[in-house]
Amino acid sequence: MLLRKMGQNLCSPKPDLKKTFQFPEELHNEPSLDKDSMKPKEDDVLEKSLVPSSPLCSSSRSATTARSTNCNASSSLTKTSAVATSYTGLINLFLMMCAVMLMKLFLGLCAGVGVAIDWPTLASVIPTNFSQPLPLLIFPPVVMLLTFRVELLLSQNKVSWDNALPCHLASFAMVLALPVLGLRRQDHLDGLLSNLLFCTSYIALAMKLVSYVQVNKKYREELINSNNNGDQVYPDNLTLRSIAYFWVSPTLTYQPNVSYTSSIDLKVVLYRVLELCMMHVMLRSVLLATPSVVAGLLKAVEDEELLVVIERFLTLSLFSIAVWMLGFYLVFVSFLQLTAELLQFNGRKFFHAWWNASTMEEFWRWWNLPVHRWAVKHIYVPFVKSGWSKMNAMLAVFLTSALLHEYLISCPFQIVGHFGFVTFLGQLPLCKISEVTTSKCGGRVGNLFMWGVLMFWNSVGIVVYYTDVVRAAS
Repeated sequence: MLLRKMGQNLCSPKPDLKKTFQFPEELHNEPSLDKDSMKPKEDDVLEKSLVPSSPLCSSSRSATTARSTNCNASSSLTKTSAVATSYTGLINLFLMMCAVMLMKLFLGLCAGVGVAIDWPTLASVIPTNFSQPLPLLIFPPVVMLLTFRVELLLSQNKVSWDNALPCHLASFAMVLALPVLGLRRQDHLDGLLSNLLFCTSYIALAMKLVSYVQVNKKYREELINSNNNGDQVYPDNLTLRSIAYFWVSPTLTYQPNVSYTSSIDLKVVLYRVLELCMMHVMLRSVLLATPSVVAGLLKAVEDEELLVVIERFLTLSLFSIAVWMLGFYLVFVSFLQLTAELLQFNGRKFFHAWWNASTMEEFWRWWNLPVHRWAVKHIYVPFVKSGWSKMNAMLAVFLTSALLHEYLISCPFQIVGHFGFVTFLGQLPLCKISEVTTSKCGGRVGNLFMWGVLMFWNSVGIVVYYTDVVRAAS
């Protein structure tokens, strides 16, 4: 109960400052962010069946529904409220990291190698170079205004959808093409992080534009079918303030009716800013030390020193999971919560307790809710409603995710890679393997399997892309 109250207080509009370092849990009775407005739609039934329900039972549910939910969820590690409010998965991660550390030290003693890691100095941790081409800075507001203007003309019947669609498609293509054409290959961490920031923001911009266009198209069709009867959400939502707020808000799905908090808690804002600074320094320190570990691993491979190869790989695995956890906290806990507080954005459920996931399928549904909601609403649901099977719609979601993941990796490095694309498509059989593992060995083993994939497979990806970058630079 104590952990449950801590999660509720952190996600509330004015959280307790002393508890802001805790992972925020999902809110009871929070309006779904997958909906276009507060009014239920016919499509909600389909969409609700695709979005994972909160592990915590809402207090407004009936006793019968709560008992049914608890019965169905008792077989999984993360589907019971007791586990959802715990950090069992983080304990498993800690034990796994301790085991990997002991193995690394033992192999290092056997191979006679020391801790060959070049830790950065304090001066190198502070970012100094973030210069980027000017067109990349001014293009986002331009394309948002263009999309807004086209939608406004559509609402006024001054342009047809057949003529507006090519304009929208051209805007989407330009958003994704401009970073590829405008970014330069960087040989220092500041430049790589700057490229990554631009690519991430442009991907988010493209996803927001898709959502904005699809939601308005849906409202436009409903308005025509209702003969201008009912609630007039559209076209009153087509304002510059609405699209500007959507552009900077911490969500990828457009909502004409947005709920706001009553005020901004300046203490929380200050705390999140300090959190961002601390996490940024820690993350940069690990990233700056990673190349020396990869270089040592590749050198050991060339020298055919098996024990050193394994020891270096285990070291890299510890670094990769540290980068993953620090990056997750930096983005989802610190940055998105800070943005939501500044904008008084009420929907602050950005993830479920993914660290307790017992299968890879649960992990992918829980760890990044903004992207998951967008994929469900703008890929899965439209494909299913168009007559596609659920399996084919799921394949479309995975294919889109695989392409965006490869784009997010290859574009900042300015290389043509494929490991991220192939790896993400490989998640389909991996999800099945993890499901079988959990059903035969239990939720704890399934959770360890999930952590093993994150720790070791990401390390393989680091080695692959490091080699590609070195080859491209030479």
